Formats: sequence, C-alpha cells, structure tokens
Amino acid sequence: MSVTIKNVGNTTVIGIVGKMMLGFGADDFYEAIRNAIDYDKKKIVVDLSNVQFISSWGIGILLHGYTTVNNLEGKFVLAAVPEIVNDALVKTKLDTIFHKCDSVEDALKSQD
Repeated sequence: MSVTIKNVGNTTVIGIVGKMMLGFGADDFYEAIRNAIDYDKKKIVVDLSNVQFISSWGIGILLHGYTTVNNLEGKFVLAAVPEIVNDALVKTKLDTIFHKCDSVEDALKSQD
C-alpha cells in the first residue's frame, strides 16, 4: 500500500492506494496523521477509492487513525469506500463508527 497526502484548506486528505495489509505502508499512514495533527490539521479525509483489498490489519490502521483524531476532538471521514472495504466494515460492525462519504469532494464539504 502507498500513501499520498494533500492539504485542502484546513483538511488533510490521505489517499491510500493498493492493498491495506501489513507492512511499512501502515507507518506512512500513521506518520501522515501525526504530521497533520502537528500542523494543527485535525480534519482528516481518507480517500479509499484506490483500495483493492483490506485485511484485519488494514481495518486496525483505520481504527487507529479514527481514535487518534477523535481523541483530539477532530473529524475523521472515509471517502469513496469501495464495496469490498464496506463489506468488511459491515461484517465487523464498524460501519456504524466511521463517517463515510461517497466522494472526497463530499467529505470535504462535510468537514465544514
């Protein structure tokens, strides 16, 4: 998995590409969140449009991000969630925890 970072106003958009599994990509995701928080950007949108598969570790990565941002009274939104990821969230009953939007644009609007 690879991670991209884009700042849009006071929101950080973190894009994830590939398979959310084990590996150094998790460190990149954690670092992206830490950097956003260090720059006082507590509004995070995670673009999942290019995720092809998610493992339990990948779900854990998202939960860690959500918890970190939520504990700082920030906003954490999942955008463009593929069906395969949404199915995993539904099966684990985590779909009720995450705020999800159909697109990055919708997620950015929801941050206001």
